[in-house]
Amino acid sequence: MAHLALLQFKINNDFDEWEKTFYAAQNPARKHGINSISHGHEADDPKSLFVLMMLDEKDTWSQFYESSKDMVESSGHILDSTKVTYYEN
Repeated sequence: MAHLALLQFKINNDFDEWEKTFYAAQNPARKHGINSISHGHEADDPKSLFVLMMLDEKDTWSQFYESSKDMVESSGHILDSTKVTYYEN
């Protein structure tokens, strides 16, 4: 069974700045069992973002997030705006 997480959140900077940190976090995320499938922003609101990830286990994202909050926040990600929805297939 595959585990997926859809993150939806706001940023306090621009998408290009956020994306630099996102790409820099790819190797540490992979080491935690997280593989990004897609990311982007709303067509009419470039500060409203999404990230779709495949996870080794359902709780993989929360473990990575707890150990990487400073990096996530430094990207411009507004932490308290985050909505996470989990899916399985």
